[in-house]
Amino acid sequence: MDSRTRIIERIRQSIGSDHAGEDLEAVFKTLCETQADTPAQPALSHVETVSRFISEAQRNGAVVTELESLEQVQRWLEREADSQSVPPTLSLSPQIAASQSDWGSLTLSEDTPQPVQSWGLVRAHSAMAETGTIMSLSRDCPSRLLFLVERLIVLIDKRDIVRFQEDAWEKLHDGQPLPRTVNLITGPSRTADIEQQIQIGAHGPRRTDYLIVESLPQ
Repeated sequence: MDSRTRIIERIRQSIGSDHAGEDLEAVFKTLCETQADTPAQPALSHVETVSRFISEAQRNGAVVTELESLEQVQRWLEREADSQSVPPTLSLSPQIAASQSDWGSLTLSEDTPQPVQSWGLVRAHSAMAETGTIMSLSRDCPSRLLFLVERLIVLIDKRDIVRFQEDAWEKLHDGQPLPRTVNLITGPSRTADIEQQIQIGAHGPRRTDYLIVESLPQ
């Protein structure tokens, strides 16, 4: 009995299959086609969903701020920029740039972000309470803006916070063609590849801010 046959035989025994040993190919095909039942997800109200997202995002190292409107976002950005010893440059995603909002005294840049004092402002397509993760689509924001800036600032419409990853994918498939790329971001960049020590910002932003806004323009 070769290794493949042994593996299939063990699977057959573990699931209590009544297939005969000579029908291993049929067993293998059946196992490949069998779909597991969708696991039951706990019911969460929207208030509970938002609360869990905030908790998970903070646990993953993101800084979360709740705001009421886009005007408050603009004032928040100006205060944050004024607190820096070196004024940052702010890169806007095309989706946000198209809104033609007034960004006041902020220094905007359309160049490729530099590794120092570069901020990126993007909007999340959705946010997942399950893991504190945001979903960004390439048609709304080029991937380079997500990974090259030193500080990534993500606007999240509170209505776009969903319970689980499955809900986010369902929202993505709702009536629009799929984008070329979907990026999932869970807090600032981190790695432990170097001497098993956590390094922040090795492959992306050193800081990630999630600005949860009560209502953003559609």
